[in-house]
Amino acid sequence: DNFRLEFSKTHLTPWNKKAAKVFARSFIESGEYTSCDKHTIETSFRAHLKTLCSHYREQVRSAHLLPPPQQTIDNRQAAARRAHRKTLFDHRVTAAYCHEDLVGYRDIIRDMGPDGMSGDESDTRDGIKCYIIFLDKWRNPAVAPWLRVFDRIFMTTKFNEVNRPKRGNWPRIRVPTTQCNVQREGKPVLGLPRNFYDEAWLSTL
Repeated sequence: DNFRLEFSKTHLTPWNKKAAKVFARSFIESGEYTSCDKHTIETSFRAHLKTLCSHYREQVRSAHLLPPPQQTIDNRQAAARRAHRKTLFDHRVTAAYCHEDLVGYRDIIRDMGPDGMSGDESDTRDGIKCYIIFLDKWRNPAVAPWLRVFDRIFMTTKFNEVNRPKRGNWPRIRVPTTQCNVQREGKPVLGLPRNFYDEAWLSTL
């Protein structure tokens, strides 16, 4: 009855760590469950508590009409951009493995990885949401048209045998641009063929 948690802090405070141990012991002693692995129970409890603490802080912030800290906003936007590049990378790898003419390019696509994919930012044009592609300064602009071949091949996987659209999420509408993404995070991908790098960028090294 006196079991208490510190939701306003992290799940790893001394109090919450002790609470995890108390919960695990009570869980096992109850005899209502088959699991008796104390370490696993504590780990699962802390993982759930981490989510509860996060939700609690968000609720408190919303109740006081306080916007999230700028660092939190920046972190979320950066995470979203990384996720978008990872999805784009996965699509292109899929394309490389579904068409025999692309067999020879599988290794280079894998070597580029998510960081080798161009970033984008959301925009609305003529009432349609799209994503403006920003070219990285280190990457040769000629690589972009080459990669779009993989995008077109991937689109063919979204149709069934009778040329009808399959269910599921479709690739986002990405619009090319000549701008450079000066806010790009991370370092250029190393070890790619020389012609994958921008000559002007190479001259600065």
